[in-house]
Amino acid sequence: MNGRPPNVVNARAVPEQELGKGRIFARDANLGRAAGSVNVGLVLQTVPPGKQSAPEHYHMVEEEIFYVLGGRGTLLQDGEPVPVEEGDVISFPAGTKVSHAFVADREEELRFLAFGQRSSDEVAVQPRSGKVLVRSLGFGGYLGEEADYFDGEPV
Repeated sequence: MNGRPPNVVNARAVPEQELGKGRIFARDANLGRAAGSVNVGLVLQTVPPGKQSAPEHYHMVEEEIFYVLGGRGTLLQDGEPVPVEEGDVISFPAGTKVSHAFVADREEELRFLAFGQRSSDEVAVQPRSGKVLVRSLGFGGYLGEEADYFDGEPV
């Protein structure tokens, strides 16, 4: 066999994607996809100084675990600031409704690995704005008014 098999990649060889708008901005390298992972995600995320990784959100189906590789910053957990630094491990089990996002609020970038499931049934909620992402429906937006199970149905 010449070279390495496709399931072995070096993180430095995985291209980064820039994601964000305004104060929410990060560079992501999708290491799991690059190595051929199907059901488990692994992303190397870099948050530049003064930026936030994502809107605060939580997952109903997917569990996430983060490992801080470098830098110091703040984890926003249900809106409360929690200092984080190199070596910290943070877990968010699915369905706990604990929102999270990372902020590089010191004069250094914050780098971490994000491990998580990849479920086609994922539902993610952004509690500050009230937005919901329903992956299986390809829907992201605001939910309308609540309705009874039988509303609008011929009964």
